[in-house]
Amino acid sequence: MFHLSLKSLDFSQKGEKKISLESLPKIDKVIIRANLRTPENLPNLFLALLTITGQTPKTNYAKRPLAGFKLKKDQPLGLQLTLRGEKMNSFLKNLIFIVLPKFVDFSGVPIENLDSQGNLHFGSTQFFLWPQCEVSYEIFRRPTGFHITLISKGNSKKKPLAYSYTGLPLNKEKKD
Repeated sequence: MFHLSLKSLDFSQKGEKKISLESLPKIDKVIIRANLRTPENLPNLFLALLTITGQTPKTNYAKRPLAGFKLKKDQPLGLQLTLRGEKMNSFLKNLIFIVLPKFVDFSGVPIENLDSQGNLHFGSTQFFLWPQCEVSYEIFRRPTGFHITLISKGNSKKKPLAYSYTGLPLNKEKKD
């Protein structure tokens, strides 16, 4: 899905190294996390992530009680899943070409969301923008969101190129 032609790799000039396909950064995996506000939201959130990704999310539980947060031991805190391979490509295709264009005034993912390792972090607040969830609007209409982390492998200086290869719009302007 996200492949380059060999013609686009001929950037070498006199005295520079040639670029090989293996040296280019690639998106390795996508991690999706969603936190629960109340344990009653677990079935809806579970169903939403399962519908969007096609993969069963793992439930994270509290390891010990915390009185300050009214947290009990073994209380569900959120859901997490890791996408690789074909499911990752399908998720990214839906995200980039269907979901992100539906956001009002979307100018791209801010470049400041890149961490020191070159991984990109951003969030999505509306499940019903996904084509799989539009049919069941009543279930997914609550304003629950999830956090998306794109992890790439390769040279850390060139990792932002992996996101531009996929067509993910990056916004280079700094926020005021």
